Amino acid sequence: MKRERPAVLGVFSYHDDVLRALRAFKERNVRAHRVYSPARSDEIAEALEMKPSPVRFFTLLGGALGVATGFGLSIYTAVQWHFVVSGKPPVPFIPYVVEGFEFCILLGILLNMAGILLLSGMPRFRLPDHYDPRFSEDRYGIVVICAERHEGEFEQILQEAGAEEIRHVRA
Repeated sequence: MKRERPAVLGVFSYHDDVLRALRAFKERNVRAHRVYSPARSDEIAEALEMKPSPVRFFTLLGGALGVATGFGLSIYTAVQWHFVVSGKPPVPFIPYVVEGFEFCILLGILLNMAGILLLSGMPRFRLPDHYDPRFSEDRYGIVVICAERHEGEFEQILQEAGAEEIRHVRA
């Protein structure tokens, strides 16, 4: 079980206020533990300096395995059952592109979904105690883990940025 640490949660109504708070924390070399948003925001991702998701490598691996599986299955079938038609080569690669493409899509999608589930920690059976249902509707939230001696300073940063509500939580 994870050890919970003291944190400060700021609830915001406006996107620009969240960005202002994130910039203020960045100036002080403080990293936000979690940011809640009702919709995807490239500006928030940029302010958090988020890296691209590694899920794309799962998709690439699935696509490569799919192409290999499609060609391999077609070649194995042709060789096993001796499908020789009118003196053509026993393993004609051009028609096998269709099977390779179909398996590429199939395994690419399946490994993509597996990567999403694996890397996002899903399924999550319980939301954190500090989660507010308004974060899924129209509010933004920033959780910053801090030592108790810094709580006042972080509260002030959130207040100056325009937080409508500030709470002390465990994260």
